[in-house]
Amino acid sequence: MRPELEEIKDLENYLQGHLSAEEELEIEIRLLWDQEWKQQVAQQQLSYSAIREAGRKHLRQELQAIHKRLFR
Repeated sequence: MRPELEEIKDLENYLQGHLSAEEELEIEIRLLWDQEWKQQVAQQQLSYSAIREAGRKHLRQELQAIHKRLFR
């Protein structure tokens, strides 16, 4: 696998909590010395948060529409 793809895979697994304790420790050590990697992790976390919030907003809108149809 290309190194860039491997890094993306590691980042995804780290953020989703799918790493062993040893792998997680390796990532956390890298975060201490690699500022670019640290920025990538922060950007990905922000992206996940935005996606979750958009999904919640969409779900709220759907639930409100259902509520209106049921209780008019």
